[in-house]
Amino acid sequence: MNETPVSVVIPARNSGTDITDVLTAVFGQQVDAPLDVVVVDDGSSDNTVSLANHFPCRVISSPAGSGSPARARNLGARESRGDPIVFLDSDCIAQPGWLKAILQAHGEGHAVVGGAIDMPPGLSFTARADYLCGFYLVHGQCPRGPVPHHPPPNLSFRRNAFVASGGFSEAWPLYYTNEERQPLARLREMRESILFEPDAAVQHRNRPGLFAMLKRHYRWGFTAIESKHSTRSARMAWLYRWPLVTALSVPILAIGHSVFIVGLWLRHGRFEIILHVPLVLISRIAYGIGMLAGVADWYRRRLTHAQPANRWGSP
Repeated sequence: MNETPVSVVIPARNSGTDITDVLTAVFGQQVDAPLDVVVVDDGSSDNTVSLANHFPCRVISSPAGSGSPARARNLGARESRGDPIVFLDSDCIAQPGWLKAILQAHGEGHAVVGGAIDMPPGLSFTARADYLCGFYLVHGQCPRGPVPHHPPPNLSFRRNAFVASGGFSEAWPLYYTNEERQPLARLREMRESILFEPDAAVQHRNRPGLFAMLKRHYRWGFTAIESKHSTRSARMAWLYRWPLVTALSVPILAIGHSVFIVGLWLRHGRFEIILHVPLVLISRIAYGIGMLAGVADWYRRRLTHAQPANRWGSP
């Protein structure tokens, strides 16, 4: 057995409904290396900690329950002991072969490996729509290959690459969404490779509820222009080259983005997307409103040099 452990860092906030399944799936992975699993509790008010303590993992607390997934991930990485460092969200259930596929990809020389984020059975209608609007580029039917970006729910770094990247962004407003774009951009500048590996699959349990869905997409939109313009860490980075033009194009982008999402799922034979077209469009409107609010806040901070005093509420 390889004596160097594999670290799995799981940020968790009020994850009592999922954490047992998440940890059972992680410890069920068949790999030739010991596991170093770190659960970072980020101010949970439910039974997340007590449930996690039933497993052979380390449970640590993020200071003051910051409500910052980025800070929780960085803290978990600092406390971890292994290589690579695999980041897994607390609503993602690793599928058989997940960790083996990640290790094989790292063994090929890839500094960063992003795995597939698939939809589990049994989600509500709004949760399914939320999934379809968020993970249309990183599901298991997408081809294996190099990518400029990958979201953090299922993302692995070689330890030296993560240290060199500076870690996830912790400043407002990026600490809750798009916090991975800056470190990935730094690694690309260092000519490190980022690989999408569909065999490293997890199932993402999106939360139900229309309001929750719209709030999440608003937040993603809020940080989209600032993060993508600054880092070019996006699959269509050219859209964000001129921030004000992008912001003024929001109505057109909302429609175009909806058509793009629907078209991609239809291309993969996921005809369920037709039923979700109204929610796809509504989510893109929420995303567009977030873009407008976010770019206004970004320019306000740049022009006035104001210290950000905002904080996202709990998810």
